[in-house]
Amino acid sequence: MAMFLGTAMLMTTILTGCGGTSEETDNGGKENQADTGTGGDTETVTDTNSDDIVIWAFAEPHAEYFRWVTEEYKKEHPDVNFTIEIMTTDALSERLAVINASGGEGAPDLVDQEQGFFSRFMSEEQMCYYPLDEFMERDDVTDKMVKNRLDLYAYDGHYYGLEHALCPVTMAYRKDLFEEYNIEIPTTWEEYKAAAEEFAKHDIYISATKDMSMGGELDEIVLLLRAAGLDYVDENGKLNITDEFKNIVMDYVQMQQNGMMYAWETQDEAWPVVAEDKVATYFTADWAAGWLRDNVPEQSGKWQMAPLPKLTDTASVVSVRGGTGLCMTKYTDKDKEELWDFMKFAQLDKDNCVKKYEMIALYPPVYDAMPECNSPVEYYDNQNLGELYESLADEIPVQYQADWRNAFTESFNSNAYDLVEGNISIDELTDILTEAVNEYNESK
Repeated sequence: MAMFLGTAMLMTTILTGCGGTSEETDNGGKENQADTGTGGDTETVTDTNSDDIVIWAFAEPHAEYFRWVTEEYKKEHPDVNFTIEIMTTDALSERLAVINASGGEGAPDLVDQEQGFFSRFMSEEQMCYYPLDEFMERDDVTDKMVKNRLDLYAYDGHYYGLEHALCPVTMAYRKDLFEEYNIEIPTTWEEYKAAAEEFAKHDIYISATKDMSMGGELDEIVLLLRAAGLDYVDENGKLNITDEFKNIVMDYVQMQQNGMMYAWETQDEAWPVVAEDKVATYFTADWAAGWLRDNVPEQSGKWQMAPLPKLTDTASVVSVRGGTGLCMTKYTDKDKEELWDFMKFAQLDKDNCVKKYEMIALYPPVYDAMPECNSPVEYYDNQNLGELYESLADEIPVQYQADWRNAFTESFNSNAYDLVEGNISIDELTDILTEAVNEYNESK
């Protein structure tokens, strides 16, 4: 199917905030705005028919897709009706926690679960979702969808969600700058650091990243670790701080201090620097590839996409960042077979996956839909990004979950300043992070 990713990516800046709100609903226009208690964010609340299948979503683009796909489903199932409610990720998780504590009263039937918040439910007491293993095995889901994207919603040997998107992370690079200064496209982390040194001689940054003294962008730092199978969360959900973790953190600190990486406090500060032709690369997931076009449209045709540089010899050349899974709550009073039938229709049907890509630029994790989403992207010099993503699909690494991940991140952010200033060493930071995780686990 011929289509341009650049058009679909108009929605990506909304998607990546992971806390979207809505001004409309799928229930005959009935709505009112309610305070969520999350710092002024709002959510859409609707009058719900008790027979409706209720879907909670956290972002307007996702809700847009659900509005469309529910109408398509109703063409074949005219007696099935839906209500779609939209709220922030924080509000969604908080409401589910309250519902869980109260025995399930008021629970939705399906939830569009942002992966970063799934870990909040990873305990016997907090798990509010219904295991999908029986359905998935019967319908050969792991043969149809990239399995590593399903592991985001796995806990205690069970699967709980169907992923929306592949979320591959690759390296956008300024082809013209690499050619002008005769610098090879880096394929390893050591080559990447060497390229940074060469660009610095010409007053060009290898990339623009959050100031490490403010905690940096931990999600970015771990991308290469994740590709190498060395994420700080291991396959058993345990803390795994390796020498590679320590080294790459210090590489980011040193490259910022040596003027090879532009350090921003807010991301809006970075775009004028990019616009001045001062940034050579950008690690980006598929859903954020449109940020360049949106913020520096004048650089159209100058950027291209390449696999990630490898941190180790055995590392993958692609990483993964983000994700959202459609989950069934264990409190639903609806027919679970009917709910599963809709979940398959929305998340596994080839034509619907293609339509989702056209609507909200989520490259599908479903194998038979991938070829239909491959076409040239004008901004990236007519490179076929879909073909690149498809070629890397089976190399997508696992992104393991742990309920202590937020405690780890908060501790890292609050102690990063002392690391950058030399008040603590990377080994001392490791001890602090380990203690924070241990304290969290002991408090449960």
